[in-house]
Amino acid sequence: MALRIERLISGAYGLSHDAQGRTVLVKSALEGELVEPKRIERRANVLVAEDYDILEKSPLRISPACPYYGECGGCDFLSVSEKVSASLKEEIVRENLVRIAKTEHLPEFLPPSYASFASYRSRCRFHVDMKRKEIGFLRRGSNILFPLDHCPSLTGRINALLLEKEPVLKEAQRKRILEGVNRKTGYVEIPVQDGDEEVSFTDRTITALGYHVNPYCFFQSNLTLLPSMLSFVKENTVGNVVMDLYSGVGTFSRLFEGDERKVYAVEKNPRCLSLSKKNAPHALSFTSDALLFSKKVRERVDTVIVDPPRVGLAPPIIPVITSWNAERIIYVSCDSVSASRDISLFKGYELRMAKIFDFYPGSFHEESVFILEKI
Repeated sequence: MALRIERLISGAYGLSHDAQGRTVLVKSALEGELVEPKRIERRANVLVAEDYDILEKSPLRISPACPYYGECGGCDFLSVSEKVSASLKEEIVRENLVRIAKTEHLPEFLPPSYASFASYRSRCRFHVDMKRKEIGFLRRGSNILFPLDHCPSLTGRINALLLEKEPVLKEAQRKRILEGVNRKTGYVEIPVQDGDEEVSFTDRTITALGYHVNPYCFFQSNLTLLPSMLSFVKENTVGNVVMDLYSGVGTFSRLFEGDERKVYAVEKNPRCLSLSKKNAPHALSFTSDALLFSKKVRERVDTVIVDPPRVGLAPPIIPVITSWNAERIIYVSCDSVSASRDISLFKGYELRMAKIFDFYPGSFHEESVFILEKI
């Protein structure tokens, strides 16, 4: 059964329909391609094809830059160049805004930002098989280890750990004693963070772009592109009072050190907030759930910055944020599906501008910044 790919959707799936009119999602297939699935599985309410032959190839398709592509589960969108990847992800974001947010007039989209796939990734999570003394990532679509001694997307210092192995194995042994293994996979998981001068794979704090960071607290992994996002957020911040919700290690709060703005940094993870206090010492820092804290705000807020997890904002927090009557809301999103849902709920605000930052070339992950203004 041959399927013609109609368009690309979130998750790097090509969307098609079979002869019965049923929707079939084809992993990493590109718009216009004709494919023949080797196997189709039913997942929830959709049909999915992970393995297939390409009968007619898209002119955008290139040879993957990684020899392990298709086996290792670390990347799933290495079939196009970095420039094309950013462009296609922008199309997906546009589609989600129309379909989910019901946006009648799309905002101004600034040109997407992208960088090289090679050696960009400064953060990762190793899976360690202590019995076989092997380190790597999980195989595509499974919980089975794919051992590696080199990954093209990782920085040189992280790749050196894969090659040397012993320091990571020693840390994995310590962590297995203290915390055990992942019950689902049976492997020990070791978060790794490369920084300005060194790499950390314990709970030791290092610096990255001058920020105090730790492998156990989220920080963007593409240090080449991060400065451009930081500049974009700062340029679009207005007024004297800034509310930074889900502030993490103070990634955005730190932008306003040295000026006259009053900044609230709200983060429920105490470990991350302790780093935020180092990165943005002049911000007013609070260890709190964003929703609980938001209900206590009584003063006027000029700009709200939200950088929620992949699931997006908790619905009850949105009317609270809108009640502040902030002039601008800056929504930093790692999933345009949940962001589109949330944006549709900000009553009294209009989506004016958007920009894609392709922090994860080679993967389906997208990073977007949306600028909403008070009507």
